[in-house]
Amino acid sequence: MCLIVKTNDSSEVKENLIKSAYENNSDGFGVMYLMKDRIHTQKIVPKSSDDIVQLFDKYRDMKIPMGLHWRFTTTGSSDKGNCHPFSVLNTEQHGRDVFLMHNGAKLPTPMIDKDKSDTHQYVKYVLRPMLSNNPDLLYNADWQEMIADSIGSDKLLFLDSKTKKFTIINEDEGETLENNMWLSNTYSLSRGMGMDYDPVTDTLSNNIMPYGNSSIWNSKSYKPTYGTRSDDDWGWDNMYSMYDKGYDYDKETYKPQSSTFEISKDGELYNLADLYGATEDEINEVVKRNPSGTSDMLHDLVYATQDEIYDSVAELEQLKSNSKGGNR
Repeated sequence: MCLIVKTNDSSEVKENLIKSAYENNSDGFGVMYLMKDRIHTQKIVPKSSDDIVQLFDKYRDMKIPMGLHWRFTTTGSSDKGNCHPFSVLNTEQHGRDVFLMHNGAKLPTPMIDKDKSDTHQYVKYVLRPMLSNNPDLLYNADWQEMIADSIGSDKLLFLDSKTKKFTIINEDEGETLENNMWLSNTYSLSRGMGMDYDPVTDTLSNNIMPYGNSSIWNSKSYKPTYGTRSDDDWGWDNMYSMYDKGYDYDKETYKPQSSTFEISKDGELYNLADLYGATEDEINEVVKRNPSGTSDMLHDLVYATQDEIYDSVAELEQLKSNSKGGNR
């Protein structure tokens, strides 16, 4: 669910970090920084980590404070318009620039604009109306606490051209390194996509998970491919036993037959009815493999209206009544 990096010195952003962040969050990249009393930004939808490395080379030599964002799409289209940062306020209308980066499952906002991300809509319908009238709310402790309470464990990084300051909401939910570089999380650098990163040692490892989006699975046949390890290293028995933990599979195609397989991909949206018929182990796998989809589902349930809750339960009850065998 994305990664934000806030650094006091752009030269300290290592190439290994850039590469790993892209491999694990490849749907967009953006930067924001202050220069001559204005906030400057650049956003791209990279085709490879090299695109980001080449773009960032000019910023590394500037040795300036910066915010960087790698996007992992959960809502909205994967395009440049949904890349971070987003403009909250601008000098022409509000007397100052304020930009925002977000990391988290889903912000509490109405989803009105088609194909736009939750961050876009949160800025447009929640933050901008509040801060337009009083930009200094950004530094009010009560306001910050209210925003933090409303977004849960999500993180926000603001940059203000007037004060020349970065402001982090839920800073403690991230990780600060010894050089004072702040990462909004570390899990998005170790999704098991084949390029996990240790920010303390600045090292990469080929930790490929035999599941879901991993490069060892062909997306059409679901057959294992041959990545970077030798055949002896794959441990085929262990790979098969993965399916024994709640997943049946076709031994000819290796394609999982469980109905929960599709909703076990991180970011896949689902509801209670989609879990009906799953074993406890399968539900466990869904929660573990799809934390953002699970977070979305729980968020929607917590803030659902009475009618929405009724519809959700009614759908589940209908499935139960149509099933002759009940739970399997």
